[in-house]
Amino acid sequence: MKEIYSVEGILKKGFVGQITYTVCLDKPFSSIDIGFKFNKRQYTPELVTPELIKEMQDSFRELYGVKRSEEEMRECILRDMKTEIHTLATLNDEFIGCIHRQLSERHMTFDKDNTAHGCIPQEKFEGVLKITLLVFNVILDGTHYELTVSGTEA
Repeated sequence: MKEIYSVEGILKKGFVGQITYTVCLDKPFSSIDIGFKFNKRQYTPELVTPELIKEMQDSFRELYGVKRSEEEMRECILRDMKTEIHTLATLNDEFIGCIHRQLSERHMTFDKDNTAHGCIPQEKFEGVLKITLLVFNVILDGTHYELTVSGTEA
């Protein structure tokens, strides 16, 4: 496979939204691989400061009426909080796949016989490929991501 397109970016803490990249395929391809990866998926122990614990305790109390001890809050932050980004693809404005798995690196692979889970087989790829990053939560500033599209010419 040869690389067709690549891009990278940085997301800020708290970002929620969609980012769409449009790739005009200049020739037909028999298979496509859309690779996506990002860092800072979860808090590491050294990032869980007393200030963060207090901020989260206050949020839990305000939003849910629930009081958590420092240890419960620390465990919740380390175990449950995560950056969540899904990838969705369309070809000529028709849905061809979406991956919801909580992996910090994933591939959407397509050809006429085999595809990744969540993707629809395609005879060939030509026209306009759009990849949308569905960003539901970014927990840490400076979250870096990379998107790469590779293909095999038909």
